[in-house]
Amino acid sequence: MKMKFLAFILLIIIFLVGCGTTTNKDLINQENYKRSAKKVKGNKVTSEAFLFDAKLRQHGKPTSVRLSFFQTDSVIAIAGKGYLGKGALKGWMTDDSILVIFPTMDEYLYESIDNLFSSFNCSGDIPKFQLMSLFSTLPDQFLNANDAHVEIINSDPKRPKYLLKFPYCTWQIEISYDLRKNGYRVKKFLFDDGEGTTLSGNRREYKKSSKIPLKRFQVEITPTMSRIIP
Repeated sequence: MKMKFLAFILLIIIFLVGCGTTTNKDLINQENYKRSAKKVKGNKVTSEAFLFDAKLRQHGKPTSVRLSFFQTDSVIAIAGKGYLGKGALKGWMTDDSILVIFPTMDEYLYESIDNLFSSFNCSGDIPKFQLMSLFSTLPDQFLNANDAHVEIINSDPKRPKYLLKFPYCTWQIEISYDLRKNGYRVKKFLFDDGEGTTLSGNRREYKKSSKIPLKRFQVEITPTMSRIIP
């Protein structure tokens, strides 16, 4: 597996679930997650739930993947089926770190969000903005012109659409929202790396409040798994 393709999907996950970055570039200890998990009681967790149908295209060759996200106030469960045609992925994310396992390939990724961002193709500094704001706030309401170029493609107040470009970076993002009772939520996205790879997604289902089994948030790294390094 090429780390770059994995990073494309994980970047979109970060946008969708609304995590922010951290200034600490050291690997985040798993105690962060363990403390978050202690807040969960019983066998089910109340969370905001998203299901996306996504398609990865590498130089014209399409691969489909279904992505699920379950967000609480402190930790997000991640699940995917059909990733790069090689089985499923499962993981969790806090506000500063991410762990994803690929059981079929016997591999896992465990990094701080900053380290993950550093793997992207930018000739200058990594773009600085609050990803959590992008999840629930329209881009033109908070992004600074020095950090990103924001173009309004569709100004419909119920279904606005934006194109985001970042200085010194080859990649760009188209992102569409729909207006829910609890605010704006991502409806569609298109990530283009500028080098022949795109990842597009369309939200199939959304639930403001859903009871999710606790096992969705539990991830085990087996002794045989190899770590993916950006």
